[in-house]
Amino acid sequence: MNLSGVLVDVNHQSDALAAYRNARELYQTMELDNNVQLCNNAIGRLSQSKTPLVSRRGFWAWLRRLWRWVCSWFRR
Repeated sequence: MNLSGVLVDVNHQSDALAAYRNARELYQTMELDNNVQLCNNAIGRLSQSKTPLVSRRGFWAWLRRLWRWVCSWFRR
């Protein structure tokens, strides 16, 4: 499960999902039910669709404000 966590941290969700699934399979073979449940929880979290933090419209408005601010510094 450590590899899976690192893959999540570096934004490799598809690889992390595969690693969690492999870990779950190993834990099932070893009958470690608690770890199987942890893997299932992580797989569920990674499988959920992610919504963007900022909408497209909000991003462009933010970018326009940033551009105006940068330009105002050069006009001084």
